[in-house]
Formats: sequence, structure tokens, C-alpha cells
Amino acid sequence: MASPIAGSAAAAQPGLNFTSEKTPNPTIVEDELVVTSHDMDEMDGPLEYYDDSGEVAMLPATVNQSQDTPVGIRFDKIDADVYTQFPRISGEVDNDANWTVATDWTTSSGGSSSMSVADADADGVEKLEFAASAASGETATATLAENVSITNDPNKRVLSTVLNVETLSGTAELRAVDGDGDYRYAEINGSENADASDIIANSTGNGYVLQERLSNLPLAGSGDGNFDAIQKVEIVAIDNDVTVTVAGLDLDKKSEYDLAEIERDTDSDGEREQTVVTDYYEGGTADITGLDTLGSEFDSAVLKDLHVYDVRYEFADLTDESEYSINVTSADEYSYPQKLELYADLQVPSPIDLSHGTLTLEFEQGLPGERYQVAEVASDTDSGTEFGNVSDSEYTSYGSSLNSQGTTHELATVSADTNQRVHFVILYQNEEVDTLQDTSAMGPTGTSGDGFFSSLFGKAVSVVGAILGAVGLRRYAGGS
Repeated sequence: MASPIAGSAAAAQPGLNFTSEKTPNPTIVEDELVVTSHDMDEMDGPLEYYDDSGEVAMLPATVNQSQDTPVGIRFDKIDADVYTQFPRISGEVDNDANWTVATDWTTSSGGSSSMSVADADADGVEKLEFAASAASGETATATLAENVSITNDPNKRVLSTVLNVETLSGTAELRAVDGDGDYRYAEINGSENADASDIIANSTGNGYVLQERLSNLPLAGSGDGNFDAIQKVEIVAIDNDVTVTVAGLDLDKKSEYDLAEIERDTDSDGEREQTVVTDYYEGGTADITGLDTLGSEFDSAVLKDLHVYDVRYEFADLTDESEYSINVTSADEYSYPQKLELYADLQVPSPIDLSHGTLTLEFEQGLPGERYQVAEVASDTDSGTEFGNVSDSEYTSYGSSLNSQGTTHELATVSADTNQRVHFVILYQNEEVDTLQDTSAMGPTGTSGDGFFSSLFGKAVSVVGAILGAVGLRRYAGGS
């Protein structure tokens, strides 16, 4: 008589002890998932997303927690208020006047040079593109003066910017300028060290962040030599072509804010340490130790194109009783006490807001190879087909591949939205089946008798199976 193992009453998960290496747990592993839009205010973990109805949903998966940096973000792809509040105006409604209004910038250049300012917010984050062509010995300048006037403690202000560098044939400066022409500046310069305090970037790339107190930046200009106010902001291209796209700009705050915790060599010993940073001179996707390490300024931000690494869609995480069947029966025909027959439908959802990387069906072999009498997968099967009703010709056998206990095997490369029906028949000793049972999910059981049937379910297996719901049994038998 078949003995169905019931799922957890709370979550309808398979009632197995997945902490044991002897418990089968076929898994689809994804190297890199990209979530189009992650709202920090509405969502918690990185596997939450907006489904095709616009509702917050959760992927039926887990993130490999052994990673030091399981998620990645680009700082230029964050829709955050802190990026766009400058200049701050008393009594302003809805932050209407801010640096992202392209028409508030004026341009000037030498006779053979040019500068343009244009909206560049196609990814849902407000940005401006500054495209300059500066002839030798000339400059091209974009200036924001409207609503900019900081006369109190200008040197204590922090220049904060988030930007991309599309072209860099010359040099560009981001300047805070006072009323008579003195200015403090940070550079985009391919000849300088990226981690210098006055360098925003030294190459083309995305997601650069600089935060530096103005008193720490170089002073130049044609005024009286004293930097005593901030009356305008300038982006100046010098001697060649430079194109930058700015996602964040501020010169008003007196303190830096935390970005996130990353890994960086902080003591020049050649080893990377985990550290919370306020700048990001490396550029590109910043791999961080967790979303909970993002600074408080991002509590209500929307992260665009959130990268999530090593996502695992495990058999253990199935919660729908129709997606699996587990049965233990006598294995006399194999000269073993018992066998477990497992069916599982594994499928990776593919809504519009998710972009999937490489998906691989993996299996960690916890027993000697001869114990796996059946190990096969049918790809692109109809999940509505009863377990046991898929023809043998649709299955690909992997039994011969399971020849190394303790090894994780890559069985197949799969596609999202394609059902993978996994079928195993595995042989166990009587004492081994005890390790399979999740006793916390099943509740108290009897202790008398001999073997799996008596200790786990009692002699009347069919009665107990009915009480517990007999997960997957009706479907396995072809019922409704």
C-alpha cells in the first residue's frame, strides 16, 4: 500500500525534512534575476515584484544566503527624492522647481564649441543629459542659476552627484560658483585616480556617486579668492567632447548620506572588506550585502533593474498540493525495505516585470548512485496532466549521471514559463526514511511497531492519509 507523505498544513509544502542530505530537493537555479521595479516602500525582500495586474507578488523561490553580496543596484537607476530636491525653495509645491528642469539651465560656449541639455529619463528616473563638444582651448558650459542662492556656510555644504559618463575625450568639471566668479569643483578626468576625493569618475561608465564637502575641493576662479556663497552650478567641458547624464545633484546638505554596504578594499591589503559607503567611484552595478543596508534616504525609493543573484526555485518551496506527489511503499522488488516515489512540477514564472538569466535544473546527490532507480525529467509538460500519465518518451533519464555522492549535478538548462516535471524513485533503508519526515509539520506520531509505516503513520495508512489530506495522491491516481 502506498503511503502518501502529507504536506505542511500551514503552507501545503512537502512534508519532508530538507535539512537532511538524503532528502531529494530538485531545484531550478537562476544565476541572475532582474526585477524591473522594486518599491522599497511597498515591498520587503528582493523577490517581490509587480505582477501583470500591478499587484505586489512574491516569487516562489529563495536567494542563496551564502553569498556575501546577493543583490546588485545601479545608483543612477534609483528614483529617490534625495536626488532631486535641489535647489530647495521655501513654500515650494511638489518640488516643481529643481535641477531636473532642462529649461532652467542656460548654455554658453566658445565659437567652435557647443553644449546641450536634454531630458534623459527613459528608464523612469529623472535625469538630464549634458552633451558638450569643446574645441581646443575652449570650454562649453551649462549653468543653473535660477533659485540657487546659498549664503550661509557655503564651504560646509556637500557636493553630491550621481551620474553616468557616456563619452570622455576631454575633461569636465562640476562647479559650485559664488557671486564674483570663485568656485569649488570636482572633475571627470580620465587621467586621475578614481578614488581621489575631487574625482567623480575617470572613465566612461554608469552609476558613479561622489559626495564631498566643498571645503575639501579645489578652489579656483576669477573673484576675490574667497568662496563665500553658492549662486550657481556649472557643468563645464574643457578641450574635447564630454557627455554625462546626471541622475542626482545636490549642494545644499551639510552631511553625506549612506548609500549601502558593499565590498571594497579599504586598507590596501588586497582583500575586500564589507563597508558602508557614501561614494561609488567603481561605477556600474554595485553589489551590496542586502537591501536593508541601503541608507534611510532610500526608504521610499524605487529601485529600477534590481539584480538578484543565485535565485533558487526549490522543490522544498512548493506550496500548491497539485504541484507534487510523494509516496513511500515497499521496495521488495529492489531488495530494499522501502522506496520513495516523487513527482514535482517546477516552473519559473515570467511576468513582464522580470527578466531572467540562465536557468539550470540541479540536483544534489545525497545517496549512492544505485539508490536512484529512476531520475528523469520531462520538459514543457502540461502541469494539468496527472502524475503518472506522462509517457516515457517525454522523459529524459539522468540516472546514469548520478554517479558521485555529495555532488550537485546540472541536469538541464531550462526556460522560464516552461514546466519541468521531475520524477524520482529512490531506495531507502528503514532507518533512513525517518530522516525524511518533517515531524514538526506532521505533528505527533506513534512510536511502537517496526519500520516507517508503523512509526510514522500507524498501520491504518489509508485512514491517516485521508485525515492528513493525502497530498498529491488523488492526482497521482488520476482522480480529480
